[in-house]
Amino acid sequence: MQLLTFLLSGICFGIPVSDVVSIETRMNVFGVPEAPSNIKGVIKLHGSIVPIYSLASRFHYPEGNVQNVIVAGVEGMKIGLEVESVREIVEIPSREIENMPEIMNVTQNCFHNIASKGKELITILDVKHLISTEEQESLQKLIDEQK
Repeated sequence: MQLLTFLLSGICFGIPVSDVVSIETRMNVFGVPEAPSNIKGVIKLHGSIVPIYSLASRFHYPEGNVQNVIVAGVEGMKIGLEVESVREIVEIPSREIENMPEIMNVTQNCFHNIASKGKELITILDVKHLISTEEQESLQKLIDEQK
């Protein structure tokens, strides 16, 4: 499995490369009144309105120095994920991927696997389960209103 790795609050995460649309440098985010709680606002990227999602807020981490935005595809919609820094793309053999202990996935439901690369662990983010159906509907409404 190919993973794009990134740091968030000093922790290494990975997202399957197949879910990544692009990697962007942090840009100005336009705040939107009454946006869902984890949404920082929106950006205009290549003619599309893209909501910017704060992973730090979602996981109750302190807000760090955001340097990159990973634009990911979620159910046919693009969403920008704020991260402190993108690291690299790594190839992880399937034997190095294990199921996340159930206790870790109880509250978040978006961490199903964890990978080993040398002595480092990489928490694999499942973007399809990151955002609930209700949040997806709110985001689509937000995007439609900004057009």
